[in-house]
Amino acid sequence: MTVTQLRATEPQHRNWDALAQLGEHVNCAVRQISLRHPGALWLITAGGFDLYAVDIAGGGPWRHIGRLEPGTICLAPASGPRHDLVMRPLRGAGLRRLSVRDMVRVIEESEGSSTTTRTLSAALTEGIDRGLSVLMNFAREGLPPQDFEALVPDTEVDLEEGGNGRPLEGVVWVDVLAGEVSVGGPAGTSPNAPTDSLTLGPQDWLSSNSPARVRVRSTQGLHRDGELWPTVLKFENRILNTVDRAIESHEARAESRIRAGLAANRAADDRAERALGGALRLTDQRSSRSTASDEDATSGVCRMVARTMGIKQLPADVPFPKSQIGPVEQWAVRARLRTRVIALKDTWWRTNVGPLIGHRRDNGEPVALLWRRGRYEAWVPTTGTATALDERAAAAYQPHGVMLYRPLPETAVSNWRLVREGLRGAGGDIRTVVTSTLIAVTLSVLVPISTGTVLGRLVPHAQRGLIVEICVALLMATVASAAFGVMENMSLLRLEGRFEATVQAAIWDRLLRLPVTFFRRYSTGELASAALGVADIRTVLMGVSSTVLYAAAVALVNFVVLFWISVPLGLLCAVFVVVGLGAFAVLGTRQMRWQTQSLELGYQLTNKVFQKLRGLPKLQVAAAEHRAYADWADTYSQQKELQKRIGRYQNAITVFNAAFTPSCLLVFFLVTSSSPGSMSVPSFLAFNASLTITLASLTQVTGGVASAVAVVPMFTRLRPILQEPLESSALSFAPGELSGDIEVNHLTFGYAKDAPPVLDDVSFRVRPGEFVAVVGASGGGKSTLLRILLGFETPDTGTVLYDGQDLSSLDSAAVRRQCGVVLQQVQPFSGSVFQAITGGLNYSMDEAWAAAELAGVREDIAAMPMNMHTYISDASTLSGGQRQRLAIAHALIRRPRILFFDEATSALDNATQQTVTEATRQLRATRIVIAHRLSTVMDADKIIVLSEGRVAQFGSPASLLTDTNGLFHQLVRRQMQ
Repeated sequence: MTVTQLRATEPQHRNWDALAQLGEHVNCAVRQISLRHPGALWLITAGGFDLYAVDIAGGGPWRHIGRLEPGTICLAPASGPRHDLVMRPLRGAGLRRLSVRDMVRVIEESEGSSTTTRTLSAALTEGIDRGLSVLMNFAREGLPPQDFEALVPDTEVDLEEGGNGRPLEGVVWVDVLAGEVSVGGPAGTSPNAPTDSLTLGPQDWLSSNSPARVRVRSTQGLHRDGELWPTVLKFENRILNTVDRAIESHEARAESRIRAGLAANRAADDRAERALGGALRLTDQRSSRSTASDEDATSGVCRMVARTMGIKQLPADVPFPKSQIGPVEQWAVRARLRTRVIALKDTWWRTNVGPLIGHRRDNGEPVALLWRRGRYEAWVPTTGTATALDERAAAAYQPHGVMLYRPLPETAVSNWRLVREGLRGAGGDIRTVVTSTLIAVTLSVLVPISTGTVLGRLVPHAQRGLIVEICVALLMATVASAAFGVMENMSLLRLEGRFEATVQAAIWDRLLRLPVTFFRRYSTGELASAALGVADIRTVLMGVSSTVLYAAAVALVNFVVLFWISVPLGLLCAVFVVVGLGAFAVLGTRQMRWQTQSLELGYQLTNKVFQKLRGLPKLQVAAAEHRAYADWADTYSQQKELQKRIGRYQNAITVFNAAFTPSCLLVFFLVTSSSPGSMSVPSFLAFNASLTITLASLTQVTGGVASAVAVVPMFTRLRPILQEPLESSALSFAPGELSGDIEVNHLTFGYAKDAPPVLDDVSFRVRPGEFVAVVGASGGGKSTLLRILLGFETPDTGTVLYDGQDLSSLDSAAVRRQCGVVLQQVQPFSGSVFQAITGGLNYSMDEAWAAAELAGVREDIAAMPMNMHTYISDASTLSGGQRQRLAIAHALIRRPRILFFDEATSALDNATQQTVTEATRQLRATRIVIAHRLSTVMDADKIIVLSEGRVAQFGSPASLLTDTNGLFHQLVRRQMQ
């Protein structure tokens, strides 16, 4: 910024000071002042006034319309059908009443002095614009469109059918030259035909009902053309009718909110009754296939599929902000569920992959595809009917469906609960595994009994026929056991696949829903290793569980057989079991301790390798490769030493298991040989076989448990992810479509309790469409303020309000989805340039090029080898400025109503920065920009100057520059030097 530019920005005086010399002073030491005074204008000269619409009958409430600040000129309309306009003065308020006739005369008399005329005209038109903006913002219905043609004063604009037009700033006056348009959309007002004149405030818009052409003029232009007063007086006669309609609409919305609140209370009561009824088994056994005549078809299908999957927390059917995703995905976003599109190929209706959402080919009607009786059925919500699918029926549906992922509960999740969630819906496979195991165990009892019978009784008496029959029976039992083993293994494979797919997706979903503060406590490598450890948990649990279950059951049954044959010897075998379990407990406990430490070092090693690979260029620049290698080698050697210790304990357990069974049999033989004749030969042989099977099974159990011990540290690593509270819970509300009104009240925040606060009692408000810059020295709290506005940090005290809604009670992720955010250090998504701009959403190539042009990167992309299809990654040779502009294009393609820029143009040259600034201005979005380069913010509506966490200054650039002792003026001077 040059000295000339600085001086040009400094205002010499307030334009409305000249107007303040006209008219008559109005006593403000009263409770209220009525504006009903035809032929007059009201000029606010000091302080401020609150403007209200008051019921003429005097029996209704006062409706607050807005606040009038100094320099604002209010019209003096006659009484409306229902309301009058009344002002209430604030402390230090000043007011003058001007006569329209005297105003015209004074301006005409000053025509000889061009400076005076310009000053009076500017003050008059600016004041009228401010007053009209207050009234029109109150009367506005709905939110302005995000796609529109700019209505620039002193131009003629063509609107295509269904198109929108919107002023970039201030109040504009529109003459309809051709076609028909409506203010505020098709439902806003009745169509306006040619020769009609319309008034649009900063947040108003036109919607064309047919191809239309309009002429746009500013208030200053009307005054220049000599049409100001007739046009303003015509508008004055309509304004109170507009206010009346707005108040009626506000009352209707209030009644609707009350009804919605009552309905929500009734729904909560119903849920509580159903919960209590379910606990007492009093639930009404009604069919879940009720029709969805009272709700949207897509919502009905999604709810049916979610309930079938056991998902209980379902969203209310509230409007979803404009988005490029489909209705099913919109519903899933509201429900905080992840989705995946899957292909329905071949005989898909015969393979159970869980509940799906499908669509008919002919009309796209959504249906719920539910698994029933060995095939899928299509459930239609509008009729409540279900149709079993076969090859012919399945051809009527589109070849793709949508799968929902069931999330983990929003509360803290225990290890056992995690396993239960992974096995939910697998009851059939679990019953198959248990049944097959029990049958195999039952058949295993035949071995010792038949051994004693054959060798003890049949062989000595040479009863060949019975021997053959028993051998055939054992063979058949073996075949049956093998068949059940195949069934068991198939069920285990399905369980493994279901468990890993369910739990792995749920863990990543939960990881993505955790607050940002959580990720400061753990490194990327630690979290990645913990999350990906689900596959190892599945391998260990599923691989060991069936073996342990079968071996334990066999050991238990044969242990009972031992006592059935001989109680004294059974007690001796009980001693063997206790000794074996005791030895395993001692060795296994020590092994688990070393294994936990080894796994911890493994996570650290993985994290260090990841960090060093990511930072390898920095290590090379600093010539620190040797130190990095030494650090890795130290951790690696520690892990290897622990693995040696674990190996020694594993060897000890293996040796013990190898010697345990022969030792126990030797003791058994010695005991039985000391008392000959105490057991018959068949009993001895049966007991020996049962003892051998029991000890072998015990060895299998201890070996399996020793292997399963490895999952304990894996679950320990998952515990932080499972126990951390989520960023948004079921108690968080959807914000609805945001207009861009942001208010910060007495915000205080510190990263540590004992440290000084980073932000201290910060308060400000940003109106929809305003450009607010945040400046200050480094460490002043600018980036922290942005993190709080985005919901990444929670303030110690104070509130952040979006459209009057407290951010702490809102779904912060839903708020961020309506914002465009660009940070200083950005890395585009890996993939094509098109994917980096669109973020994988359903935008067209033309929309991507338009966003690139807004961000000033179109020419750079056009010069790339494959244009939009050029692949970029971490290793791409994009400059810092190109990365920033791609990030800006990604933020602008959605045309959000709220933009946050944190040094987002620091790597851009002045010309490109001006291009981006102008493009964002045309979006009419609320912009909060953090910048050190002050030339970026000189066009801002307001500037917040932060110093040591406090708001040192707040105001327009011009007003802050007039304070030569202020911090902003010092920052500007410092950069100029």
